[in-house]
Amino acid sequence: MSLEHIKVIVFDLDGTLYEDTHHFDFYAERLKFRLSADKQHLFSKDYLSCKEHRHPLKTGRVYDAEEGLILVHMDGVVREAYRWNGEQISREKASEIYNEPINYDFKRFFSIGDPWWIPASIARHYGLSSERIYEAFLETRKFMLGPDFKMKKIPGLAEAIKAVRKKTDIVLYTNSSEEDSEGILTKLGLDGLFSLKIFNGKKPAKTVEWFTYIRDYFQVSFEEIMSVGDNWVNEIRPVKPLGCITAYIDAYDTGETAYTDFAVPTMRELLPVFKLISES
Repeated sequence: MSLEHIKVIVFDLDGTLYEDTHHFDFYAERLKFRLSADKQHLFSKDYLSCKEHRHPLKTGRVYDAEEGLILVHMDGVVREAYRWNGEQISREKASEIYNEPINYDFKRFFSIGDPWWIPASIARHYGLSSERIYEAFLETRKFMLGPDFKMKKIPGLAEAIKAVRKKTDIVLYTNSSEEDSEGILTKLGLDGLFSLKIFNGKKPAKTVEWFTYIRDYFQVSFEEIMSVGDNWVNEIRPVKPLGCITAYIDAYDTGETAYTDFAVPTMRELLPVFKLISES
């Protein structure tokens, strides 16, 4: 594939510009702490089951907090539905409940696009409110920005971005807040490398809207934009039909690779691609 036409590269933050995962366990503990005592052992059991890939709740699926069902879908159209214990309900029953495409509102429908949403969905299943879940998230972010949390830089990433930004504009587009994002970028040594930064991006609902903004901001075509991220629902599927080049970091082997130009298990596997762009 020729990449010499790429003029803008849009990066996600969490799970893309860093690969640390130990904060998910901290987040899970903060969520468990907020549950009633009789639910805490159930939470721990299910969280371990998810980590060991024995639970139907997994990356790429959706948790319906109202029905208590775990959904397999494509563009919001439900194809399969499972109870919490892994039992699949009939297609007829699923079609009856979901006769229209679902909306990822993160209140009823939790899109499990990345590991943040696995402990959050378990906590919601056991009765924790969205407000209390968000409290635990903020506590985790505070921990991540503190001195005790050591972030591992991806070897060669900063150098690759510095090289490619001589030819392309580099954009950060994240659902995280400005304060959190800037703190993480500083820890990673990636601050000062972006031509444009978009925070609180409301992916996937606003993904197309923000990519349209990026297109107009840099006066390029969608075909001249590359989207890089680890969340297929947020960063890959919405922009591929627009004509963007997509690079999917499939760290959890979701298998959702049909709509992406590059599918890799880690960001390090993409560094040669950035080199090709910088040298084209």
